[in-house]
Amino acid sequence: MLSTINSGLKRSINKAGIVRQVDAARACEAWQEVISGMFTKEVAERSHALRCKNGVMTVAVLSSVFAQEFKFKEDEIINAINKKMGADVVNKLRYEM
Repeated sequence: MLSTINSGLKRSINKAGIVRQVDAARACEAWQEVISGMFTKEVAERSHALRCKNGVMTVAVLSSVFAQEFKFKEDEIINAINKKMGADVVNKLRYEM
């Protein structure tokens, strides 16, 4: 039954033409889970994915120190998010303070 609902939802999303928007929202949700697995709880709590548009995910960080920490592992973070998504949704990370 769950697979029927899932496939119906996917068809509806495709028909409505909002696949990219849904994928972008899911990628933003994946940010917190991916970051929590790579960094300490303190670091993960000090960042939040704001939006993902045209492959660029914008992340709010509290300081340049946290942005630098993420920059060091940027490729690993992007790969983990895309793996979780099952598609190449994120190509680049951008940081805002």
